Amino acid sequence: MPKASEGRRRAPRLSIHLAGSLVGRSSRQVTVVDLSRTGCLVQCESLLDHGTILDLRLQLGSQPFAAKVQVTEAYLDGAAASAQSSRYLAGLRFLGLPVQEESRLVRFLEEERRRRSARAPSD
Repeated sequence: MPKASEGRRRAPRLSIHLAGSLVGRSSRQVTVVDLSRTGCLVQCESLLDHGTILDLRLQLGSQPFAAKVQVTEAYLDGAAASAQSSRYLAGLRFLGLPVQEESRLVRFLEEERRRRSARAPSD
């Protein structure tokens, strides 16, 4: 169970659907389901160990993005529990993101939010 302080988000998250991979001793495919300046939530086929440090690789727009991440939480995805194969969710925190990569990430998030708000129907 996460501590109360871990439950608070340090940065706003953007719901998204991006294919990526986590690389450690082996490589596994993941889907990024939300993304922020400080981390992301991924869906994967296997349960990740809390505290594990991995390399996350994905495409942000047309360019590759790579970040060192630490697993902060991992659990069975209840929404996918009825599927034939189990799926898991894992919260990942970015570790020491280089300034250039952080700038690209922030720019991507801002552009995606602007794009979505331009598409949203007006009241």
